[in-house]
Amino acid sequence: MEKNLAFTEGLYILAAARMAGERTPQAIVHLLRGRKNNQAIADAALFDLSMLYGLFQQRSPESIQNELNRLVDDGLLAVRSHGERLSVYVSALGDVRLTQLEEEFGYAACLASVSSVFERTRAVRFWQRTALLVQTISQLVYEEPHFYPIVEERGMQQDVKQVLLSHPDRLELSVQVKRELFCWMERLAEWERELLLRRLSGKPRAGWTYAQLAARLDLADGAAALHLIRLAAEQVSVCSPAAFPVLSRFVEAPDDGLSQSARQTKRLLQEGRTVEEIIQLRRLKRGTVEDHIVEIVLADPAFPVSSLVKADKLARIHAFVAETGTRKISDIRRALGEAYSYLDIRLACARLPKQEE
Repeated sequence: MEKNLAFTEGLYILAAARMAGERTPQAIVHLLRGRKNNQAIADAALFDLSMLYGLFQQRSPESIQNELNRLVDDGLLAVRSHGERLSVYVSALGDVRLTQLEEEFGYAACLASVSSVFERTRAVRFWQRTALLVQTISQLVYEEPHFYPIVEERGMQQDVKQVLLSHPDRLELSVQVKRELFCWMERLAEWERELLLRRLSGKPRAGWTYAQLAARLDLADGAAALHLIRLAAEQVSVCSPAAFPVLSRFVEAPDDGLSQSARQTKRLLQEGRTVEEIIQLRRLKRGTVEDHIVEIVLADPAFPVSSLVKADKLARIHAFVAETGTRKISDIRRALGEAYSYLDIRLACARLPKQEE
C-alpha cells in the first residue's frame, strides 16, 4: 500500500514539475482524468505528459484535487497567484522527493515512450489486440472454442478474427506468434519479459492482475500498468510488417486516433483547402476547425505543419520558447504580436524540436 501511495504521489509531483508553473492545478486534474477536450490533449503533448492522460479516469475531480492540496500542505507543491489565475509549482522539497521516486519507479522512461495521447492509445490498443489473439489461439489449440474474451470491444474482436481467417492452420499461426513474441521480448530485461508474459491469458491459466504483478516484481500497481504500456509503445515503434507480419497488423494508423469530424477536416486539408475554405464548406466555427487541425498534428507526426504555418514563423516561435522557457500560448502571442495567430503558436508548440522539450 505504501508503495502505491508513493507512486501516485510521484505522478502528481511529476505533472506539476513538467508544467513548471505554466498551468493551474485544475489542468493536472483534467490531464489525469483524461478530459476529452483539445486543451487537455494538447497540454499532455506540450509538457510530455501524454502517458499520464486518463490514468485516474475512475477517480473524482474532488479526490484528485484533495491529493494536490495535501501535497501543498506537506510542502512538496506550491500554488501561487498571478492575478486571478493560480499556477502550480514544485518546491525544492518536492524536487528532492521526485528524484527519489524516479529512481524507484522509472517515470521518465514511461513518459518518453509516447509523444501524444494518440500514441498512448495506440499502444494500449495494440497490447489489447495482441493479448486477445494469444488467448484465442491458446483456446483453439486446446480445442476449447467457447470462452470469455478478455477484450469485449467488437472492433478488436473483428481484427483478431481477420488474422485467424487469414491463417487457417492454427498450429502454424501459434508458432508464428510465439516467434514474434520471442523476437519482441528477447531485447527486454528479465522483469519486463515477466511483466508481459504473466499478463497474458491462455487456456492453461488466466493472466495476472496488476496487483499480483506488482507484488511479484516489487512494483506499485500503477507502475506495473504504466510500464506495460511503455513496452507496448516501444514495440509499436519497431513493429514492421517484415519483422512482425502478424503483430504489425494490430498497429493503428495515425488517422485511427482522430474523431470522425477531424478526419473530414484532414481530408480537405490534404486536398489543398485553406482553413477559411474549410470553415465555409463545413459550416463550422473557426475554433472547431482549428481544434481539428491541432488534433491532426498531434495524432500524425508526419503531417506537414509547414503547409499551415510559414517556416520563419515556426522558427521564431521555437526560438522564443527556447529563450524564455514559456509555453503559455497567450504569453507567446503577447510577446510576438498579432502577426502570429493563436493557431500558428499552437501548431508550433505541438512541433517543438526535441532539444526544447
